[in-house]
Amino acid sequence: MEIKIFLRLLLKRWWIILLSLVVILVGTIIFTIYQTPIYSTSATYVVSPSPEILNGTSFLSGLSVLGGQPTVANTYASIATSLTVKQKASEALGLNSAQTNDLIVHSRVQNGTNVIEISVEGTNPLLVQAFANKIGDSTIEYIGDLSGVYEMKVLDSAKSPDSPIRPNMKLNLAIGIFLGLVLGGGLAFLTSLNEY
Repeated sequence: MEIKIFLRLLLKRWWIILLSLVVILVGTIIFTIYQTPIYSTSATYVVSPSPEILNGTSFLSGLSVLGGQPTVANTYASIATSLTVKQKASEALGLNSAQTNDLIVHSRVQNGTNVIEISVEGTNPLLVQAFANKIGDSTIEYIGDLSGVYEMKVLDSAKSPDSPIRPNMKLNLAIGIFLGLVLGGGLAFLTSLNEY
């Protein structure tokens, strides 16, 4: 019975709900349109023992270090996000500090594998692609100066992203509709309380 009364109150003040919905949707659209688009792309790399380690004379030593390979992949993933590698990649592409600061680098080891995914986010899709690939190249170069027990090779190069990952217009509109209905319903209910 109380639900029927509540629904009747809402139906009497339907225009408040509609007005709230329209205002919040227009605000959501304007907010989304004026947000700077953020693009993201990824490149993947495989970490494997160097061929020199697995030759006939040092086969046993190669086997002994295989157990630590996931740790090695995690170390290489950390190297990819280091300031040193980021600086080398920036210099190789001739980027200024403002362009470099606009780019965010993430890297992770895919679960249960020795595959490293290096992803880059930024406002320029072509720069994001170039920087992701250059971060990989700089990481490989840095690793090459280490012990040489493992090597990192390109599996898939980064591609230029077609569309931004943020803002998400559909998600923002869905949230706007929900908030508009909740706010409108609450206002309609509060303004109807005076009648009872």
